Amino acid sequence: MSKIIEIIYPLILVIVFSLLLFFNLGSTTVIDYDEGVYAEVSREMYLASEPVIPTLNGEDFFEKPPMLYWSQMLGYKLFGINALGARAINGLSALATVLILFFSARIPLGSRTAFNSSLILGSSFLFVYLSRVAMTDMLLTMFLTICLVSSWYGVERSIKGQNGHFLFWFGCLAAGGAMLSKGAVGAFFPVITAVIYLISINRIGLLFKKNWLLPGTLILVMVGFSWYLLLGFLHPEGFGFMKDLFLKHHIGRFSSAMEGHSGPFYYYFIVLLIGFLPWFSYLPVAVIHAPVVSSQEPASRFVRLFVIFSIIVFIFFSFAATKLPNYILPVLPGLALITAVLFNRESIKYPIIWLTAGWVSAAIIGLLGIVLAAAPFIFSYLPDLLGENSRKAPILAEPVQLGYGVWVAAILFIFSAFMIIRSIHKRHIEQIFQALLLSSFIVSATIFFTIMPLYDRLMNLPLASLALEAAELTQADERIVLYNVSDRPSVMFASNRRTIYHSDRNIQQLPALFDEKDISVGITTNYYYGRLLSHSIAVHEIKRQGGFVLFGIVAQSGTPAPP
Repeated sequence: MSKIIEIIYPLILVIVFSLLLFFNLGSTTVIDYDEGVYAEVSREMYLASEPVIPTLNGEDFFEKPPMLYWSQMLGYKLFGINALGARAINGLSALATVLILFFSARIPLGSRTAFNSSLILGSSFLFVYLSRVAMTDMLLTMFLTICLVSSWYGVERSIKGQNGHFLFWFGCLAAGGAMLSKGAVGAFFPVITAVIYLISINRIGLLFKKNWLLPGTLILVMVGFSWYLLLGFLHPEGFGFMKDLFLKHHIGRFSSAMEGHSGPFYYYFIVLLIGFLPWFSYLPVAVIHAPVVSSQEPASRFVRLFVIFSIIVFIFFSFAATKLPNYILPVLPGLALITAVLFNRESIKYPIIWLTAGWVSAAIIGLLGIVLAAAPFIFSYLPDLLGENSRKAPILAEPVQLGYGVWVAAILFIFSAFMIIRSIHKRHIEQIFQALLLSSFIVSATIFFTIMPLYDRLMNLPLASLALEAAELTQADERIVLYNVSDRPSVMFASNRRTIYHSDRNIQQLPALFDEKDISVGITTNYYYGRLLSHSIAVHEIKRQGGFVLFGIVAQSGTPAPP
């Protein structure tokens, strides 16, 4: 029977999460800003057959290391230059993370707990979101998870008197992959975790063995710094990019808030409250009951490693000045583990705490359901509430039809809330876990199969459609003017054209811009198109869709733009 379970569990994980993570993966357009940027950088590298030097809009772009770009270039090769190609390998890395957690945890924790931890991780909203939207964090999380489990098994072999250094080397190799995914944090987090963990189990001496630290460090440096060195030798300006990449996007992001992405110290508590629904409210109980005190059992040591790692990551990003929800993704495997361990018990201690946790989860999900149910009414009053500002928002430029998707989502959310309430009052751990797990799947699936397509239809698709129309009216070497439409790299990705941003502050200089030979069309919003008309700029509308306008202009030379 146990052998059958060993086959069934991973098979279930593959089937379930292949559907959740890949169904209709390419049906929505790439999302601005971050996903659009990464998809466009990868597209430019792919078309130029350039694996080393990232570019955006034809200019060097050194904000991130290349692992995501390389994965997207592979995706374009397999699936074409589209949203599916941009997201496919990212989705595979999410599926791999779920399976890695299962296969690594089943020996120390048992197959059932390992299976439950993978279900918790893979169904959580933040994890599903970052598996279906291509950003650097999922690849980072996969490599960090590989690093942790491989190094842990190496240490375990050493505890048993066996050779474990080769597994430690593999962990260092994975840390190098994490560096190529998101920079220095890919090495910083594992190194700090390793030191604290080895001290906690009285094995710090392992790091000073000649076949552990020195070869492992060499592997980490050779892999982790490989692209940085190659780029420095190949780029005409040498290693000048290091200032932009490390000083600005590493130290700068930690020391000061960039691009308005700041938040209070408790920012990530709020992120996890929503992103780790409905499990977040049980985390205090899970932490109290986590088997991390004893270092005599492999199960305790395994959980302790992930707890130490998760605490380090959480504290680091909580202190960082720049905050974004996706930064906290690497803590989810550890949170999933301790939550699964919590529910792997026969009886409930402190039932009032369990009851309170269940009510909190149900209340949040139910409240979200009520908000969704009220969304059609809220949208109808937004123009009156926002006044003049509503005219500037493309989504409110035309009557918004939300359709039946929000009602379906609202019903499912409210149903999930009642299901959780019903289970906690029975005080049966297995029933509570099943209700929470089903709710987790319902929340994630509902958002991505009903809400996200609606968001795409209202926010992204109109602009992408106009970008395609602009591509048909222009030559491959022409540029598209984005008039007061900023931070929309999806236009470049959809149109295969470079763009140039022009601010409304310089409205009178716009006609001169169209005098240039490689500019004939522009995209703006309904509101700012009206601004052009009010300033007697000789514009003509080519196409209007979803609050955006594709337009041409009579240049100062008197030559009209193409119709």
